Amino acid sequence: MKHLFTIIAFVFIAQTASAQPYKTIGVYKPYKWMFGVSWTAIDDNGNKFGQLFDVNNSWNVLPYPTTLTVDRYFKYGWSMEFGASYTKYELGTLINDSTNYEGTFFNFDVNAKYSFSNLYAPSAQWIDPYLIAGVGYTYREEGAATHAPTVNIGGGVNFWIYKGFGIRLNSSAKLGVYPGFWDTPENYLHHSAGLVLRTKGGKSNPNKNFNKRKNKWVHKGGRRFKQKGGR
Repeated sequence: MKHLFTIIAFVFIAQTASAQPYKTIGVYKPYKWMFGVSWTAIDDNGNKFGQLFDVNNSWNVLPYPTTLTVDRYFKYGWSMEFGASYTKYELGTLINDSTNYEGTFFNFDVNAKYSFSNLYAPSAQWIDPYLIAGVGYTYREEGAATHAPTVNIGGGVNFWIYKGFGIRLNSSAKLGVYPGFWDTPENYLHHSAGLVLRTKGGKSNPNKNFNKRKNKWVHKGGRRFKQKGGR
C-alpha cells in the first residue's frame, strides 16, 4: 500500500508539472548594438614609457570628433567592436623622435571586447568597465611606418548617464607586427573620449512561446479544447 501511494503521488506531481507553462531563462544582454563618436589623441612620439601625458608636444588632437565605433553584443559580456579613426600630424609635434613629420593619419580596428558589467548585471548598470584585444591597420602619410598592421590591447569604461546615452573613455596600445614587434616605430598609443548610444537589450529568450500551455486535447470531431487559462 505504501508503494502504491508513492506511485500515485509521483504520477500526480509529474502531471501537475507538465501542465505548467514553461519558460526558458534567458541570458541578460545590456544592449544589442552600441554606436560611438569620440575625440581622439594619438601619441606616436616613439618613447614607450616616457612623456605619456605630454599633451602639448606628443599628442595629436583635432578639435572635432574623429573616431567612430560600432559594437555588436553577443553574450556573457562578450562583444565585437569595429572602429575607424582619423587625425593630422602637425609640424612641431614629436613623431618617432622627430618634429619634421606632418600629414594625415588613419587607422581601422577590429577588437574583441569583454565587459565586466556582466559580472554584476543587471544591478549598478551605470558603470561599464571593459577590456579589448584585436587587430588593426594604420596608415601614416609620412613617417617611418607608412603602412602598419597592428595588434591592439587596451581598455576603458562607459558611464551611462541617461537611458541608452553614455560617456566613453578608452586607451589602447597599438603594437606593430611587421617588420618588428616591440622595438619598432609602428607602435603608438590611441586615446579617445566621447559619447556612446546603445540600443535596447534585455533578456534573450530563444523560446518566444514560453507562455503557451502545452497540454491540449482535440476531440475526434475536430472541436478543440484547451486547459483553463490557456490560449
